[in-house]
Amino acid sequence: MPSPSRSTGALAAIAVGLLAGAWIAGLGWRVPHAWMASVAVLGIGGLLAASTATSAARPARRAWVVLAALASFVGQGLAPPMDLERAVPRGVARLEGRVESAGDDAAVVRIEGGDTLEGAALPRGERVLVRGLRAPPGTRLRVLARLSPRPTFHNPSPHPRWPSPRLAASGSVRSTPEVLEPARIDARVAWAVRRHVSRRLQSTLSPSTAALGRTVLLGERGALDEGTRDSIRGAGLSHVLAVSGLHVTLLAGGCVLLLGALLCRIRAVTARVDARRVARLLGIPLALGYAALIGDAPSAWRAAITASLAWALAGAGRRPHPVGVAAGAALLCAALHPDDLPRPGFALSILATAAIVTAPGARADALWRTGITIATRTMIATAPIVIWLFGSLPLAGVVANVVVVPLATLLVIPALALHAALASIAPALAVPTAPVVEALARSFVAASEVFAAVPLGRDLPPPTVPQGVIVAVACAAWLATERVRPRLAILALAALGLAGAEAHLVTSERATGRLRVTFLDVGQGDGALVDLPDGRLLAIDAGGAVGAGVDPGARVVVPLLRARRRDRVDLLVLSHPHPDHYGGMAALLDAIEVGEIWDSGQAASEEPEGAVASMLRRSGVRVRGPAELCGREHHFGDATMRVRWPCPEHDPGWGPNENSLVLDLRYGRRRFLFTGDAEAHAEGGLVAQTLGRVDVLKVAHHGSRTSSAAALLDVLRPRVAIVSAGRDNRFGHPHPEVWTRLRRASGCALRTDVNGGVVVETDGEELSVRPTRGRCSR
Repeated sequence: MPSPSRSTGALAAIAVGLLAGAWIAGLGWRVPHAWMASVAVLGIGGLLAASTATSAARPARRAWVVLAALASFVGQGLAPPMDLERAVPRGVARLEGRVESAGDDAAVVRIEGGDTLEGAALPRGERVLVRGLRAPPGTRLRVLARLSPRPTFHNPSPHPRWPSPRLAASGSVRSTPEVLEPARIDARVAWAVRRHVSRRLQSTLSPSTAALGRTVLLGERGALDEGTRDSIRGAGLSHVLAVSGLHVTLLAGGCVLLLGALLCRIRAVTARVDARRVARLLGIPLALGYAALIGDAPSAWRAAITASLAWALAGAGRRPHPVGVAAGAALLCAALHPDDLPRPGFALSILATAAIVTAPGARADALWRTGITIATRTMIATAPIVIWLFGSLPLAGVVANVVVVPLATLLVIPALALHAALASIAPALAVPTAPVVEALARSFVAASEVFAAVPLGRDLPPPTVPQGVIVAVACAAWLATERVRPRLAILALAALGLAGAEAHLVTSERATGRLRVTFLDVGQGDGALVDLPDGRLLAIDAGGAVGAGVDPGARVVVPLLRARRRDRVDLLVLSHPHPDHYGGMAALLDAIEVGEIWDSGQAASEEPEGAVASMLRRSGVRVRGPAELCGREHHFGDATMRVRWPCPEHDPGWGPNENSLVLDLRYGRRRFLFTGDAEAHAEGGLVAQTLGRVDVLKVAHHGSRTSSAAALLDVLRPRVAIVSAGRDNRFGHPHPEVWTRLRRASGCALRTDVNGGVVVETDGEELSVRPTRGRCSR
């Protein structure tokens, strides 16, 4: 590849700075405006000095660095804020908005107005998935829809979530939509063609092969079953499923080659113009049309714009430089769709393209070596994001990309495209191609399963932010050099840095001499992790059902334990057998070693074949009840814990809430009280025990009006009161009267539906309170 010119290098520097600034801002690290202005002034001065220097190479590179720094500030401003999530109210709503993307029987709508039947306003700018809505992208409409907020969890973790925009709610239509503004004609045509092709694929191929075709050709992400998708991802071949440069090159590029060959045979054309240049210019609407057909796919648009820029330059008689074209396409995509900047698909597409266009030129006598080089470079370039998002980096993917991708490139994708074209014209024409496509699709999936079975690079621990930075810097440095010794030094330094960060994480997460309680945001349920002063770990409840298909145990508790490098829970407490407290325990018991379980015993006594009793039996873990636990202190180093209720046994005359295990945890001068879902009867028993003041109160029953009576709060006088409740929950928790009472009774009232997870830490003397979001309510 030729060395980049000054203009090409400057363009690439601007693209790198812009994207880096946007991604960093998306993580929440925004540079203050004063620093921005100061550095910008210095940067402009440095840029002018570099541009007036006499030497060519070194000052130009300095100028590129300065340009990248300046562009990063622009990226900071372009990046959409990821910390302004606004809840979409639950219920039937008069939704007004514009369709962003549309499938066969559902559409994503960006809210522009509307309210629920109860009068609650819908937040503008949020995106909702509406099933049963058939409308092309760009349509502005009004429709009656039943909406349900999608559960999101905000918890303090060494492994923060990727700041990608998410759907705020999902629902289904309840009336015929009223079109306020129709989509453009091109969007309507693309949507109709897409639906037609998708249906013809489903009618002419088996369900599994049709799903592969719809994913590969049309970008329908939900078409493939999870097993097949996991196999392809596990083999390091996810890019085959995401419509990107590979697909645009094959389909639009193939059409350009055919057009060029055809035009070269027409003398009337060759006599007047360069036929191949004309073919490239004709390829521009083909590439952009294919991206429009795919719809809301950042990688497809990036690839189409890249191809269009390259063909436009070639059509104008200019030689396109790969780095300049890729950088220009990235800038254009960022300008047209700034909301795509933090999306993982866009970032992966940009990084993979950068790795390819900066690779050494291919040699005809060493194609396999070139293939391995490109596969390795793309794997390393995308490794930081892949590891962060998926917790794996399949090392077999290098070989899979050399062995399987040619199969996909030369056979599978062209065969699917040909079959789709024939089936779209007339299903009878596609009869001969169907068996071939079926065989090729099965071969591709089978080959992916073989490479996915290789365990190297699978199930990596979630990296911390320092570890993520180390991996990103090491990957960039490795790609920047081709010499063996520097690369070995980079690997050695990265290994040392990762090992040091890992050792620090393990030490800090198991710090002795301190008590740390993390009240988890698990939606409408309870869950808490207690790091005890002797290094042991206590878990109290594990969330419950907050929505269809959502398991807070698998979504919150287990990932947080993995991020904290905790592979054992020494004591698991089930306060009482209600789903919002035990719903995530099955996932916890399956994934983490548990030493002992404390339980009220009511489930085993009254429903021995029920869900809770069966789960506890299957676990094989020792279960202890109030008869063993009441009446004495349980020591965890210098911390002590007492079971205050129900003692000496649960009372079968009362329900599970009134038989909740109430735990009194003390460390030094500090005291925590966990009350489960205790209500009036249990609270009366606690008042009779004259417990005295507590420092931290886990508020009973999510702040329901049947709990937290004034008499109990007068006795406890908590310094901190924490309510665990789900956002926009249908029970109205916490009740306004109870919340007012808690704010008056304590110096700091917090709720997980507003503040997210809350960490309370003490050395026995001082007490620190750190909510994930917001601050104490007083």
